[in-house]
Amino acid sequence: MSMVIRQISVIFTAAILLSACGERTPPDSRAAVTLPVYEQGDADNGAIIYQDACGQCHQLTPGLNKKGPQLMNIYGAKAAQLADYDYSEALKSSGWVWDAETLDPYIADVETAMPESKMLADPMPDASERADVIAYLSTLRAPDSADAQVDTTNQSNDQNNQNSNQHSQMSNDAVVISDVAAEKPAADFQ
Repeated sequence: MSMVIRQISVIFTAAILLSACGERTPPDSRAAVTLPVYEQGDADNGAIIYQDACGQCHQLTPGLNKKGPQLMNIYGAKAAQLADYDYSEALKSSGWVWDAETLDPYIADVETAMPESKMLADPMPDASERADVIAYLSTLRAPDSADAQVDTTNQSNDQNNQNSNQHSQMSNDAVVISDVAAEKPAADFQ
């Protein structure tokens, strides 16, 4: 009897494990952006507009959402792909990829572009402001984990170079030796 239960248990466990093989859990972050930066707008101005119009509901940190999903690596990404955010069914089934063609009407008036969207935003009728926001969103690129390690090394080297440059500048600019002290040999300084 015990052997039969053990065999059934093994078969049941194998069936459960195999049934999950075809399923994929969506990520809590997006893949790296492959589209070029959108140059039809001013990304610096877009950052300012983003903070005012979007920043209350959207974060830029992968894995952290507010009322809306985080937007790091959004440009060129498929819509509704993060596992840690509950998207509307309309957005999930849209098949959209977030590029200038889809972002522009969505930002212009989300209720017109996708009436069932969960996003509650005032319309942005100014086309140049929308272009600026899209340009900014296209610059939001989180490094891959391998790139992040290289970037950390480069930051460390940059910091060392900056410290060295500051030290050189301090050595040249900060020390003033009086005429009397300049005439004394180094051994006389106490």
